[in-house]
Amino acid sequence: MKIIATTTQSQTTLCSEYKQFLEETGLPFIPRERRSLQAIAQEQEAQAVLVWQASGPVLHMGDESFFFHPSMAKNRIASYRKLGTADPLIKACALEVGSSFLDCTLGLGADSIVAAYYAHEGRVAGLESSPLIAAIVKWGMKVYHSNMSWLDQAIHSIQVVNAEHYDYLRKLEDNSFDIVYFDPMFRKPRHKSTALAPLRLLANHQALSREVIAEACRVARKRVVVKEMPVSREFERLGIEQLMENPNNPIAFGVIEV
Repeated sequence: MKIIATTTQSQTTLCSEYKQFLEETGLPFIPRERRSLQAIAQEQEAQAVLVWQASGPVLHMGDESFFFHPSMAKNRIASYRKLGTADPLIKACALEVGSSFLDCTLGLGADSIVAAYYAHEGRVAGLESSPLIAAIVKWGMKVYHSNMSWLDQAIHSIQVVNAEHYDYLRKLEDNSFDIVYFDPMFRKPRHKSTALAPLRLLANHQALSREVIAEACRVARKRVVVKEMPVSREFERLGIEQLMENPNNPIAFGVIEV
């Protein structure tokens, strides 16, 4: 897939963040020159165009766009702050203040944001194997600002790493993180989501392996947690027996205590 980068119609210079983003990703930059994104894409025979907005990088693919946003993380944390509603992820991970959390399948980072809020000053790192997704989420997080300091603090504390989880895990020492977490892309999406369509196109759809789980168990100090749908039979295939389920939710957490 050919992807190019340009500016908004009103931009005349590139900010330092955009320059760093372009250097990091290696995307070819094409001056906008008052042209529409569709016109530039056609001229360059590109399938997607990235534009740097005030809120960070936005990838345009036809009528769809992909950019970092807190997704449901904001609502999940707000529910806890207002009502004391415990988040299922935090329960499954037994996450505490100061816990270290390695998210091996970052995506948009919603679960990492929730973990970062609960862990407070604990280390939270997220792995994303797609270089472009990693860059968009990393820089989107860097420049994200809202009127909720608790949300901004959680987002800005996350370390985004462009890496394939098996390779990354093998390089870590034993007991490097309290929690190692996986939320692999569902092979069959539960809902049709235009917002997630570009993510699905760019994401890594490779299924987890027992070898990856074994490395995760070596790296984790307390727990390895996998989010999946039990009907997929993935828990059974991976040898995960302890499940945390909700009868009203088709998604469950598989837990391995190490």
